Amino acid sequence: MRSLHALARAAGLETDYTNFEGHRTVTSDESLVAMLKTLVPDLGIAFSSVNDAPAAMTALEHLKHAEIVPPVVIGWGRELVVPFSVVADQDSPWEVVVTTESGQTVRASGRMFHLPASDHTHGREVRCVRRATIEVGEHGYHQVAWTGAHTGGEAVGICAPEVAWGAPGQGKRRWGVFAPVYGLANARTGETGDLSTLRQLMDGVAARGGSYVATLPVLAQFLDEPCVFSPYSPASRIAWNELYLDLGELAGLVGAPAPVAPPARHALIEAGRTRGRSGAEGRGGLIDYREAYHWRRHALDPIALALMAHPEHGKAIDAWAIETGAYDYAAFRALGEQFKTGWHSWPAPYKDHLPGIRDHAAAVAANVDTNRLVTHVVAQWAMQRQLDALAQHDVGLYLDLPVGVNADAYEVWRHRKLFLLDASTGAPPDPLFLGGQDWGLPPLSPIALRRDGYRLLIRAVRHHMRVSKMLRVDHVMGLFRLYCVPKGFAATDGTYVKYAYDEVLAILAIESHRNQCAVAGEDLGTVPDVVRPAMERHGLYRLHVGQWYFPKHPADQPELPPKNSVASLNTHDTPTFAGWWQGSDTQDRLDLGLITEKQAVVERDERACTKAELIKRADAAIVGGALNDAERAMLSATIELAAGPAEVMLVALDDLALDPVPHNVPGTVEQRPNWQRRITAWETALSDSSASPVASATIAAVVAARTR
Repeated sequence: MRSLHALARAAGLETDYTNFEGHRTVTSDESLVAMLKTLVPDLGIAFSSVNDAPAAMTALEHLKHAEIVPPVVIGWGRELVVPFSVVADQDSPWEVVVTTESGQTVRASGRMFHLPASDHTHGREVRCVRRATIEVGEHGYHQVAWTGAHTGGEAVGICAPEVAWGAPGQGKRRWGVFAPVYGLANARTGETGDLSTLRQLMDGVAARGGSYVATLPVLAQFLDEPCVFSPYSPASRIAWNELYLDLGELAGLVGAPAPVAPPARHALIEAGRTRGRSGAEGRGGLIDYREAYHWRRHALDPIALALMAHPEHGKAIDAWAIETGAYDYAAFRALGEQFKTGWHSWPAPYKDHLPGIRDHAAAVAANVDTNRLVTHVVAQWAMQRQLDALAQHDVGLYLDLPVGVNADAYEVWRHRKLFLLDASTGAPPDPLFLGGQDWGLPPLSPIALRRDGYRLLIRAVRHHMRVSKMLRVDHVMGLFRLYCVPKGFAATDGTYVKYAYDEVLAILAIESHRNQCAVAGEDLGTVPDVVRPAMERHGLYRLHVGQWYFPKHPADQPELPPKNSVASLNTHDTPTFAGWWQGSDTQDRLDLGLITEKQAVVERDERACTKAELIKRADAAIVGGALNDAERAMLSATIELAAGPAEVMLVALDDLALDPVPHNVPGTVEQRPNWQRRITAWETALSDSSASPVASATIAAVVAARTR
């Protein structure tokens, strides 16, 4: 229906997209109606069915004409560009008063006819956009008061450096290792790793001249009731995961001995799910998150109470919590533990009407359990303190900002008007997932987010960049458009919601410079044409997955990674090198019904050719003579990647151990033991004397290639 599609486009929805086969896919009318209904509160129009589209379009046009200046205006450099949407043939005075973040006041004024005009639209009257450029003199988030076209209003002004800090081409060739913190377990930490083992790995990388330790999100999770341990479905993007606290360091602050973890339990899930397709659970064993969290909370609770009662530490923690809003987050977590369910099922006073909690007394008055409140406040203070200390290390953290949060997350509870609660983010069908993907994460409303001045997003970005030297933005295409699936619809029947990506990129640039943190965008999958040029223009690194570019035939040459990329053989969402070598990923997709037996045969034949070619290349380079075929091929492929043009290169510790079990099989939850595998022999992987032959040879080759 033409009027429905016109309304959808005006509301910021894409009515069609190009699929992975290069064909045009048209969004169903039913999906468009459902998504429009989720946007109605933000759009400010009445709409409930296709029949309402013409009237709704008229109302939306009227509202858009009434918006003379948008709620957010930006400028690259130290000037702002304020766009006035006005009637083209009417002149009037205008004035802009900018109060900068530092408190300075800048004024500019003139007449509309003296401003350049563009973007003419023809309707009942010809309208255009006239842009006033104001020299502000500083980067940052500014308050803008404007008058013009016989009205006035306010906006947030963002002045940003055009290129992010540490952009490609500004530094030397660097390398690092990848390992999720949960996998860095040892006898002292028990089920999972923690920040002490992360520091141990950073020390090892520093000793070999590396620059980064890359890891998965270390954000808060629900690890009791409910128990959701995917790092990409966090309980918050502005709070850390207390599971990873270095409890020994924390206990030392109150003179207590370091807690002793119980031995890790390895086989806690029925055998069919522990093994994965490779036939082994992974030599490091599987993590029982409930057990890990239960022990850590048992150890943390008394330490937290002692710290809060300490005359010096308690005062510092209380002041920090008031300043950062940690009491409100702690109250949210304490309530969840009391009710043992997500906030959607809480009693009404707590679900809908609990006011923002600033201090301990307010939380207690709201009937929040005091001991739980103290634990969560202290945990956030301690995690921030320990991560701040890690940020001073010679090796930088390469952190990961997930695309969204769990539907039961703190931000959704506290800031629910910023979210589209009747939709979830995902991905359209692609060769690996013909049924599309529904990630279950409520998308942020592009309209509400702008009207709120991006405060929540700025806080999340700042939270990460404060402690990292490079930030990986998960699914960077989501800054431009996000595939959203209306509630009750199949993942194949979603639609793209568009975002004001230039404003978000400006925020990344500002925070990048303020925190001296480089930015990488995960540009893997279906990537619109606008994304990579914008990333290059604003200094974001791309990602390159070497595994996808292995030669399939003798005449093939591996595709070199771009210079402006972070290159690795694989990612947490792909098979490890050993798993790829064994063909575990092909069998996995066949078992999951994602490919047919015929497709599996073709893939296995291609894989056999690729493996043979990798061995030939290893033989030609005469690498790893004492190693087996898989080890020699991995070593050879890693050397080629390290010697290539990518400015940053990462080595997965899983590959050094030749572990065949992936950390995650995308599109699965219960079917596979995702996010539960410890990393084998990680403590010796970087050692000169005790590393395995293949690990020793690989790291030595990477160091040589990166410093050449």
